[in-house]
Amino acid sequence: MPIVNPDTSNISEQGAIEPGTYKAKVSAVDFQTSKSGNPMIVVSMDVDVNGKSRPRKTWLVITGEGAYGFDNLLRATGFEEIADKFRDASVQPKPDFNTDDLIGQEVNVVIESDTYNGQLRDKVRSFLKA
Repeated sequence: MPIVNPDTSNISEQGAIEPGTYKAKVSAVDFQTSKSGNPMIVVSMDVDVNGKSRPRKTWLVITGEGAYGFDNLLRATGFEEIADKFRDASVQPKPDFNTDDLIGQEVNVVIESDTYNGQLRDKVRSFLKA
């Protein structure tokens, strides 16, 4: 039987972030396919809450009507030109975008309250330029 040495002293820090606007830095971007088969990215970020880093993830569809969040992230991180090309139906084929270019980008995130299975949570509502 393995011996462990746990420390749960920071567990209260894992609660929901109060609604508001916070500075954040993108730490990773991973590609996935949604349950319905749409391409999406999972954006991991460190949110600065009163001087403490709080990790958060947001799932963004990158194609179709549900891609508003991706467009919002691109514009908040200074990629307006390519966001315009993705949005313009006359631009075919669409250009490639290296999601690694988002890593290290600083943004402001708008956090709102959410409830999941009866528990208070938070979620990233939108992105703003830092």
